[in-house]
Formats: sequence, structure tokens, C-alpha cells
Amino acid sequence: MAAKVDTAYLAGLVGEDRVPLLFAEVGVAMPGGHLPATLGVADFWRCCAENIRLRGDESHGVAAHPVPPGSFSLLVIAAKEADTLDGALIRLAEAARLVRSEVRITLSRGRGVTRLTIVPALPARDPAAARQAAIYCDCVATVIHCALRWMTGRRLDPVRVRGAAVLRAMGGEFLLALGAPLARRGSGVSIDYAAADCAAPILPRRYSIGGDAEFDTFLDMLAQDNPLPLANDHARVIEALRAGLHTQDEVAARLGLSVATLRRRLAQSGLNFRDISADFRTRRLKDLLATTMPLGDCADQLGLSDERSLRRFARDHLGLAPGEYRRRLTSAPAA
Repeated sequence: MAAKVDTAYLAGLVGEDRVPLLFAEVGVAMPGGHLPATLGVADFWRCCAENIRLRGDESHGVAAHPVPPGSFSLLVIAAKEADTLDGALIRLAEAARLVRSEVRITLSRGRGVTRLTIVPALPARDPAAARQAAIYCDCVATVIHCALRWMTGRRLDPVRVRGAAVLRAMGGEFLLALGAPLARRGSGVSIDYAAADCAAPILPRRYSIGGDAEFDTFLDMLAQDNPLPLANDHARVIEALRAGLHTQDEVAARLGLSVATLRRRLAQSGLNFRDISADFRTRRLKDLLATTMPLGDCADQLGLSDERSLRRFARDHLGLAPGEYRRRLTSAPAA
């Protein structure tokens, strides 16, 4: 399994100019600091998720028009209504034709396997665009695989995996995280699933839009064969906050650390829990205010005691009362 992904691999997807910003956002490197040549595969996922959040485009610029965040979740919701993995693959491919115009997802069967294939829908304009589309297909395939693992509750170890030949010379590929033999030829990605796995039932699980289920499954997949820590302290704190913890005591306990140790380890990177928490809550508040959720419920989501605390937090970190911020969102013209 690949423990690291080359920074050049990330740059090929998002563009070199965005790498320093994404590294700073997820805690891989401090702003203005030295950029490492590699990053952990979990941090690569976080960089991709942050790029989607910042761009508002799930395709990272591959599609002719931005793909709205949450579109992939529609595929998962469609797939999980099936009875078996085979049915889920069929539903996923059918739904992809409606909501993902930048790739083509198809199924084929033979020699005891079902093959899921993902290829770019349009020819690349130049070599850089071809590499970007190939890396994007790597990412789509990996996220789909994690979603399928989550739906079935199985390891679903692929029989084999094939990736695009254009990435043959690039090291530390994301697809290696699937833990299966990887060949590089042709275009796009294919994953072969054993017939026995295709008969696996889909579990009755509740799915919440946002990718948390897929990312948690990805971490579980890495942990099966990789006993090393999967993330730095900053990223682990963010994960704990995303899981619904709010206080420094709760987060430290989740990480198996004392509060003093957590403070010391964050301080070594020039960070502190208060700033990390405030930044996370601010981003989360923006997302919540883009919905119709009542303000009291928004406060609960952020771990604030009541609407009064929410208003104070919004004024301090958004410069506006929450109601005013929401009105401006709803009245702003579409970009």
C-alpha cells in the first residue's frame, strides 16, 4: 500500500498554485513554509475535499461546467437502495449518466468478476489536461470503492485495479491505497470485484450528505494494513470536531492525549485549539446558514449554548448577525 502521495500528483489535479493554500488549510504545511515532496494519503483526501469546498466544484475543474458539491452523494443515495453490491453498481452507473457528465461509468462482467470502469467523458486538450483527468478518475474510483465498502460492511478487496497509462511515471499514486495489484495502461480506471463480493447485501445504513462515511471508511481501509498514524495532530483535531466533539477536553480524550499534551503538540506547529476550533466553527456556520435550519439548531450543531451565543459568535467571526448573513446569501445573485 502507498503510505504517501507525491505532491506533484496533487498539483496535477488541482494546479501547482493551489497546493500551498490546500497544505495550509489541512495542516500539512504552514503558510509560507516549506512544501514537502510527499503527503499522506489521508491528507491527500483532505486536500481534495478542501479544494472542492473552496472551488464549489466536485470535478476540480475537469468538467466543462462546475459540478455542484453534493452531486456524488446522489450517486451513493441511489446505489444504497439496491439489495446487493451488484445492484448497487448498476444503480450507481445509471445515476452517473444523469449527474456526472465529466466521466462515463460502465459495468462489464466476465471470468468471475464484475468490472467497474471510469473514463473521462471528453478527450483531453493537452498533456496536462490528460494527466488531470487521469488523476481525477483515480480519485473518483477510490471514493466509489470506499462508498461500496461502507454500504456492504465488507473489505471488498479488488481482484485487480487498472489505471491510466499517462500516469505510469508518476509516483505515490492514490489508487495504491486500494491495496490491490495496479497496472497502468489505456485511459481511465477499472476495478475488478469478485463474484462472491457482488452478491454481498447492502446494509440498511443511514447516509448523510458530505462524504464523512466514505472518508471514515477510507481511514479504516488504510488502518487494515498500515499501523502508522494517518494524520498530523492538526488534522486529527479537525476530524474530532467533524465527529461532533466541541471542547478541548473532549477532543484530547478522543485522541488519547491529556489536554496539556495536546496543547504542547499543537504549539510545536504554531497552533492552538481555540483558533482551530473557531476556524472550524466559522466554516461550519457558513454552511449551516446556507440552509433553512433554525438558528437554535445551528447553535446546537456548533456546540453553542443558545441563539444568543450563536449571534455573538457570528458577529465576532462573520462580522454580521446570523440572520443578516443568511439574508445576504439568499439575496445574492447566482455566480
